[in-house]
Amino acid sequence: MNTATHSSGTTPIYEELVEEHGDVLAATREAAEHSQLKASQALDWSDLRRRHHQ
Repeated sequence: MNTATHSSGTTPIYEELVEEHGDVLAATREAAEHSQLKASQALDWSDLRRRHHQ
């Protein structure tokens, strides 16, 4: 079994899959980051608290 990887750290099968289907992992990370940002904004009550204390 050949476990060698390319110098970039990716395996040939991964590179082939990215070519065929796009970089699903990168797209997933981007979607997760976007979701975290939106959730953070939705749960940010600091502006409401500031207005309440004025």
